[in-house]
Amino acid sequence: MPDARFQVLIFALYKKEAARIQDQLRRRGYPGATAIHGDLSQDKRTEVLENFKSGKCKLMIATDVAARGLDVPELNYVINYTFPLTVEDYVHRVGRTGRAGKKGTSFTFFTQDDKGLAGELGNVLREAGANVPEALMNFGQGTKRKKDAYGGNMSATQEAMKGMKATRITFD
Repeated sequence: MPDARFQVLIFALYKKEAARIQDQLRRRGYPGATAIHGDLSQDKRTEVLENFKSGKCKLMIATDVAARGLDVPELNYVINYTFPLTVEDYVHRVGRTGRAGKKGTSFTFFTQDDKGLAGELGNVLREAGANVPEALMNFGQGTKRKKDAYGGNMSATQEAMKGMKATRITFD
C-alpha cells in the first residue's frame, strides 16, 4: 500500500470518460475517487480541486482542465489513461508530478490510435533523459514536418518569403 501522503491524478481525454472512470473506481472500492471536468459547476470544480490539493482526496480523475497550473505538493503519480491530443499536453500533464525537486512517476497508456504521436513522444522522452520503451519504438519514431496555415511545409513557405518586406495596412 502506498504511503498515505501519496496522491494519484488520472487524466482522461473527455468529460464523459472522466466520469465513467470515477464511477468504475468507486464501484471497485475507491469511494473517495473524485473527478474534475467541464460539466461541473465552477463551485464544484473549486471544491474538488481544493479537496485534492489539501490531501483530503487521494485520487482525482481529470480532463486537461487540470493539466496546467495545478501544484499539488504530494502528487506522486500521474496516469494518462487516455493519451492527450498533443505531445505538448502530455508534457503539461506529467509535469504535475515530481515538482519542486520531489520525485514523481507517470504512467501512460499509448494505443494504436495514438500512433501518429509516437515519434514526437519518443523525442520528448529522449530530450528529458528518460527511457523510451521498446513498445513505443515499435510504433515507429518518424515525425511529420509542421505545416503552415496553408498546408505547405514551413521551410518551403519561409524560403518563398525571403526578401519580402512587411506591408503596413491601416484602416480608417
